[in-house]
Amino acid sequence: MRDFDSVAAGWDNLPRRVMLAKAVAEAVKRKLTGKDLRAMDFGCGTGLVTLGLTEVCREVVAADSSAGMLEQLKAKLASSGIQNVLPQHISESPDAIFPEGLDLVVSSMTMHHIKDVGAMISRFYNILEPGGMLCIADLFSEDGRFHDNPAGIQHHGFSTEAMEGHFSSAGFSAITSETVYTIEKDRDGDVAHYPVILTTGHRND
Repeated sequence: MRDFDSVAAGWDNLPRRVMLAKAVAEAVKRKLTGKDLRAMDFGCGTGLVTLGLTEVCREVVAADSSAGMLEQLKAKLASSGIQNVLPQHISESPDAIFPEGLDLVVSSMTMHHIKDVGAMISRFYNILEPGGMLCIADLFSEDGRFHDNPAGIQHHGFSTEAMEGHFSSAGFSAITSETVYTIEKDRDGDVAHYPVILTTGHRND
């Protein structure tokens, strides 16, 4: 896996990361019907998406395997006075303990680091309450040139059909996908465009 602890202090310095997180959080909020939700942001990093959800959630569990990233989030919480975020360090083990009884699970730009995405999405299904929603934002299938540092990359994005297939296999219904942001990067002197797709589904049983 990539050493995210070593890059945590400067993570927010890249404007496109901040803009992407804002776009994801706003897209998720447009899909919500309530404002008293218990949520988890899986792979929260420094909390860029997490903090965008605090106004519509009574509690957001901010889960990440990087202690350094969580320290950056804790500093933001201390300076802002936000009190409905619970940072939680989780292991990279498939048996990592997740909170349960959630109304919303959000994950942004994390699934391409997860080897067995189908199994992870099934875990998300099991920790959601009936009526709960899963929102996953990640890269659309790309040619492998997106990441400057390939450490820990398990997937070069996902086709819409593949991601929606994982949702369906886990039991989710009312599955939808939309492009919420497009990242631009210089590649060999040309501007390459990398769409980020938000896929959502509901647990209705």
